[in-house]
Amino acid sequence: MIYCAVPHPVSVLADMQPMVSIALRVLREAGEELVHAVERFDFERASDQEISKFIADSSIGTEKQIIFKLRKHFQDDNFQGRETGTHARNPDANAVWLINPMAGKDNFRSGLPLYSLVLVHQVNGKTEHALIVNPATGEEFTATRGRGAEMNGRRIRTSDRAKLSQAILGIKFPGIADSERNDRLRERIGKLTTQTRMIRALGNDALTMAHVAAGHIDAAWLGDVDEFSLEAGALMAKEAGCLITDFSGGHDAMTQRDVIVSNAKLLKGVLQGSL
Repeated sequence: MIYCAVPHPVSVLADMQPMVSIALRVLREAGEELVHAVERFDFERASDQEISKFIADSSIGTEKQIIFKLRKHFQDDNFQGRETGTHARNPDANAVWLINPMAGKDNFRSGLPLYSLVLVHQVNGKTEHALIVNPATGEEFTATRGRGAEMNGRRIRTSDRAKLSQAILGIKFPGIADSERNDRLRERIGKLTTQTRMIRALGNDALTMAHVAAGHIDAAWLGDVDEFSLEAGALMAKEAGCLITDFSGGHDAMTQRDVIVSNAKLLKGVLQGSL
């Protein structure tokens, strides 16, 4: 595996919300250790079983490290890890951290530097802060409700491209299983691919939504998004000016976990182009 990490000046943290600054440092440290572990592991010679064990151990270890370090600063909060489950010391706490230590796990297995650490802070069930960090490339996306979204300390805004024929569209293809749902999704995605300038399947829902927020991708069509990636990506996208709907253009994206993320000018074209 070859990775190129981008250095991040500590000074960019000065303008962030204090809670986000602390969380970003925690993710950065955990990400650096994960990258070092990758550098030491011999993927070429390892068996599939050894690789699977390495990925599982890395995910669990990274998650535990994030929880341990966050708890030092936020002792009254609870934690929900994708790998290790609920860590609730305070049953009455109204604040919880959602942690996915390795979004884009298949990319990680394949050596693609398109995996990320995802962190969400919720208060009374509402997402207030979101962080998506790619430790392999040094991309750090953060968002705070009502205060916008940033990438590496700079404010981001979604694109204003209006024509589907000129747009870059992020896609998550359905699995190989034959089902009515998958057949229907393949048909709709197929229609979009013939009308869009460029299709990108990053294999990481959280990063895809973050790149829509940053204007690198104009819209995204993502099915069956995991809860943590969806909560983080949705706040990131909304704070950057994106609109979010379900596949029919309705308001059930967060419950159905089938999501269209788009700049405002392009959303109608994405919906119509898939029909």
